[in-house]
Amino acid sequence: MRKTQRKRSTGGSASRGAVPLPPRVPPEKRSRGALRWLVPAAGLTLLGGIGIWTISNLLDTGNHFTTEKEPAENRGRASKPVGFEADAAKNDAARAESIVAPGLSQGRFVSPLADAYRRIDPANDGWQTEAFNEAAGDQLKQLAKLLEHPEEISNQQLNRLAADTFTCPALRPGTLVEVFRDDSLRVQRSNGTVQESDAAEFQGPDGLREAASRFARLFSAGIDRVKFKLFKVESTGGRTATTLFFHAFGSIDDGALQCNATWKVDWEIESGAAPRLKGIQVRQYEEVVHHGTPGVMFADCTEAVLGDTDCYREQFLYATDHWRARIARDLGLDVVANHGLAVGDVNGDELDDLYICQQGGLPNRLLIQNADGTLRDASAEGGADWLDYCASALLVDLDNDGDRDLVVAQEWRILLMSNDGGGRFQLEFGIGSRAQSFSLTAADYDTDGDLDVYVCGYNPPISVLRRGAMGEPMPYHDANNGGRNILLRNEGGWLFNDVTLSVGLEENNTRYSFAAAWEDFDNDGDQDLYVANDYGRNNLYRNDGGRFVDVAATLEVEDMSAGMSASWADFNCDGWMDLYVSNMFSAAGNRITYQRQFKTASDENVRRQFQRHARGNTLFENTGGGPFRDVSQQAAVTMGRWAWGSKFVDLNGDGWEDIVVANGFITTDDTRDL
Repeated sequence: MRKTQRKRSTGGSASRGAVPLPPRVPPEKRSRGALRWLVPAAGLTLLGGIGIWTISNLLDTGNHFTTEKEPAENRGRASKPVGFEADAAKNDAARAESIVAPGLSQGRFVSPLADAYRRIDPANDGWQTEAFNEAAGDQLKQLAKLLEHPEEISNQQLNRLAADTFTCPALRPGTLVEVFRDDSLRVQRSNGTVQESDAAEFQGPDGLREAASRFARLFSAGIDRVKFKLFKVESTGGRTATTLFFHAFGSIDDGALQCNATWKVDWEIESGAAPRLKGIQVRQYEEVVHHGTPGVMFADCTEAVLGDTDCYREQFLYATDHWRARIARDLGLDVVANHGLAVGDVNGDELDDLYICQQGGLPNRLLIQNADGTLRDASAEGGADWLDYCASALLVDLDNDGDRDLVVAQEWRILLMSNDGGGRFQLEFGIGSRAQSFSLTAADYDTDGDLDVYVCGYNPPISVLRRGAMGEPMPYHDANNGGRNILLRNEGGWLFNDVTLSVGLEENNTRYSFAAAWEDFDNDGDQDLYVANDYGRNNLYRNDGGRFVDVAATLEVEDMSAGMSASWADFNCDGWMDLYVSNMFSAAGNRITYQRQFKTASDENVRRQFQRHARGNTLFENTGGGPFRDVSQQAAVTMGRWAWGSKFVDLNGDGWEDIVVANGFITTDDTRDL
């Protein structure tokens, strides 16, 4: 359930006020000069060398990443601290207490962390339901294999998977109701629970094989992918049952088929043996058919668009671990990285271009769109190829001259750059942020005709941080010790003032803010602001003539969870803007927070808050004056996995807003909580 935090800068508190600007220089010389202005002198030699590389972080191109393997003899090896040999005898006891860290077969941790790593085994911590979840998960992998490759499961394996008393209905209900159809998509759903008479249609291990085979015949060439997500464990009166999501995808004769279902699964438990399936109940079922070749709605065009650029071949195709082995961590390279991008026409040819933020030590990239839809790298000539850690960017017209200017959020600085109209940028203004900045958004909040900039801060400076034993936000589910956000008012002439306090935005301004979105939710003619905060409550700042009041609690949109993005749209076409917030659906969180042993010393309200934290995404319907209505579960939009970003968009052009959710995390062999 816990999300790893970005490592805080060790450079101390962010400075306040406008940052001194370097002399104006020609565009072709700006990158290095700007670099020297921002980077301490001690790092110039190393950074200068890095600056001439055409390398960067990673892009996911169809889930295929190119990495270089470290020699086997070096893996897991760490340099010894000074005095190690001399203190070897003294450290024998500490080494004896160390244990192997998961995923690092040769890495060892001494006693201060040993207890934390022992708790990874839930049986050692008293969480028998979590221990059962791991055992059930192994069996569900076998069930997935039975569905995908039935010929690979022997009768002996099948008998270890299903009990002799196993029963289940058809995995695809016989009666489905069509709920949506257009030229390419058809969606059908079950209209209720399975009838009692159908619940035992298939019996025993052979019945499970037959049920799986019948379901697999829905697909013309077998099932390409099966996934289970177990999110509830119940153990009462000698009966153990789980609730899980089931997902299957594959090709059909004229397109593709995706099946989504919720199953209730009963298990047979015998001492010393793996749990066996005792029964499957299909609680909900949905079938989505996409007609057309190649059977998918979107095609990965990354290589077709970027393949001719050096930065794609030499930079984007390499994963973070590749660069972590080559670039000093002090430059800002981090395994848990938050980097955004901006889209807009920077050179006036009416084609959208792309600006990509990168990790520290790797240059940001400006990619210009050609007439044929491909991209070319114009980073150096554009003058915005910063090497500092950059998290977010905006391409917006700040000086009302008709072209897109650039705003870049570095960890502790905000940079504002003018565009000469041809995609060449000049630094005009810089200001220190009051927190590690993760995202930006712009709007004319005071209706004076120019755009103002709101900066979301996440981690505060270390000098003011109040933290727990392991440095987490406190309290975890309702943290109020985060960094401060700032509002920069555009005064014209490339002068921006921090007006956060004077306009009322300091109210509830110590959260861990990931993202913000402007919208006139109350239809009064000015822009209001919603802020999505990690580890707790969100903010809805109503704009009352240029002054803001946080009305999130009053309008019931605090959405206590792991807020990571927000998007506005009128999803029901009633004239009022509605709100979708992406959070973190946690299977582990859903299992644990409903157990009787969870937070026994806390009151029921705190337990409910933790349960809400793990629920997932939220859709708020604007009622037009009163509190918003949470319609997430009715609309079936909570399950967005670890949802870093979301966006309303009309994908099929029918006039109704659809939702796109970007999700995931650092992937290991065990992805059951993602």
